[in-house]
Amino acid sequence: MADFQQSDKNAGSNGVLWALFGFSGRINREEYWWANAVLLGISLVTFRVVFGDSVEMTQDGQMHFPESLMPSFFLVLLASLYVTFAISVKRLHDLGWPGIVAAVFLFPAIGLFAFIVLGLLKGEKQTNKYGPAPPR
Repeated sequence: MADFQQSDKNAGSNGVLWALFGFSGRINREEYWWANAVLLGISLVTFRVVFGDSVEMTQDGQMHFPESLMPSFFLVLLASLYVTFAISVKRLHDLGWPGIVAAVFLFPAIGLFAFIVLGLLKGEKQTNKYGPAPPR
């Protein structure tokens, strides 16, 4: 059973579903940037499909959502946050840090800085408690 769990950590490391939804294992910097690019693309397409032309811009440049679309907006937002956390946790694991550090993404100014730093720092080259090093 232990062998299955260990191999499960990076079993889907080349899979998009694992990269976007899994919380175990590690991803390198390149996978981190690609996963975030895929998340951005999916978010933009989802936003366009779900909200279409029903979002209006006000004179002062703010977006206005009809109240009937607010539940959909929050579902899309929650899904995006979930995926952001999944990607970030795996990147933190590559650095040898616990996934709870991803909570910094709840604070916008710190989160933007952390997003960039996670994409720039080199991960640990050796196996750590979160799994074997991803290919570099």
